[in-house]
Amino acid sequence: MIMGAKNIVRCFVIAVLMTLFVCPDKASAQFIGTSTNYAGSRALAINPSQMTTSFVYADFGLNLGVGAYNDFAYLHASDYYRLLNGENPSDYYVNGRRYDVGFLINSKPKYVYETLDFNLLSAMYNKDGKHAFGIVINNRAYTSAKRVPWEVLEASLKSIDSTFFDRNYVSKNTRISLMAWSEVGLSYAATILDYDYDKVDFGITAKGLLGYTGVSLNLNKVDKDIVDKNTSIIHSLDMTAAMSAPVDYGAKFVDGEIFNPNSIVNGFGLGFDIGFTYTHKSSDKLITAAKHACIAPKINYHWRLGVSLLDVGAIRFNKSAKVYKFLSDTDKTFDVRDLEGSEDFEDMMDRLSGVFYDDPSDADAGSKFLMGLPTALSVQFDYHLAKNVYVNATWIQPLRLLRYSSRRPAQVVVEPRFESRYFDLTMPVTFYNYEKIFLGAELRLAFLTVGTHNIFNFLGVGESYGLDAYVALKFNFYKGKCFGGRRDACWNANFK
Repeated sequence: MIMGAKNIVRCFVIAVLMTLFVCPDKASAQFIGTSTNYAGSRALAINPSQMTTSFVYADFGLNLGVGAYNDFAYLHASDYYRLLNGENPSDYYVNGRRYDVGFLINSKPKYVYETLDFNLLSAMYNKDGKHAFGIVINNRAYTSAKRVPWEVLEASLKSIDSTFFDRNYVSKNTRISLMAWSEVGLSYAATILDYDYDKVDFGITAKGLLGYTGVSLNLNKVDKDIVDKNTSIIHSLDMTAAMSAPVDYGAKFVDGEIFNPNSIVNGFGLGFDIGFTYTHKSSDKLITAAKHACIAPKINYHWRLGVSLLDVGAIRFNKSAKVYKFLSDTDKTFDVRDLEGSEDFEDMMDRLSGVFYDDPSDADAGSKFLMGLPTALSVQFDYHLAKNVYVNATWIQPLRLLRYSSRRPAQVVVEPRFESRYFDLTMPVTFYNYEKIFLGAELRLAFLTVGTHNIFNFLGVGESYGLDAYVALKFNFYKGKCFGGRRDACWNANFK
């Protein structure tokens, strides 16, 4: 039984390292390709109203963005090439002990963001230049850890200084979540004002959600003394936890078979995105509805401003779901070794509950919960500098609407770009989570787009706290270019 628990801990450590150093990041990469005028259905990821401002009247494609960032563990970027070549990475030392990765040791709370977005289909059709329809089918997974107590991470290092022990630590507002789901979204956008140089577009995406996994830990406050590597004195604790996963909670750890194939889909939900875009046109000519989609007018502009709410909604997990609440204001002794003999998950939670309650069942707080999507407010500003040259600034601020919620990182991205029908080059500068600055690169050649928000990782320069990468295949149908040879821009006097 002890060996089974140790195997689970070992698998957890491997999973964390995979999250930090192998998986690339959608949290940034999600927005690659959304600022260009040829974004089409890609703009649904940032503002659904931009379907009617796009220079394409239809498109379809798929994309994949994956990755991870943290502010605790790192690799020298050059080590990625050593690992790919089968060579040993650099040696990393903390207090004279060697590790496979480096650790940033300080007393700041830590964060981790890991995300995956596999877009099976994104498509749009702008039928007359003023009304557009879209569809997206996504598989998404978000993992976030905000304000993780630094002493918890440092205590896991075997080389910590003895002065670390016999000290008091107080932590507040730690939020850890993991959420995996699929979504099908139907979008609509329309021009609601077109007068003189002013144009306003509105868009909305309604999404149906299938929830696979939802895990959330809210550590509101903990006051503790860390005695040694195994033992702590908990003076007070306020914590809630909820989880729903394809797991058999009664399966024995020693058997190693805890996956439950009968609980893949554990919840259902609804969500939506909504946005507005104001365009200051370069001409005061009134834009009329086109008779044919392919000759819908391309709207040139001096500048454009968009505002959107993203991922407003939630999934109700009511299958394989457990909710726990831990409240204590008297001294309790917790020794992690007391959990090593746990036979299964339920036994482990009973032992943990027994530390704080006379009756372990007192920690049970329900068998269903509501978990929010990674909601965010976004503002986009795009300025036309010269022919084919633009600069875009996008701000993304996460919002927490429910007790249990997934979370995305805050970002400010400034993107100068050159764009044309078949070629885009963008150099995004990202202020990530209001802490780190990254320089990226994005390239589109016809139907293929590749990009990253931190190109130095791939150049082997500096220290890497994660990776992000994005690739997409998207096929555009451009305004002013019709099939059949006779329908062209001359059909519509508004086209420029």
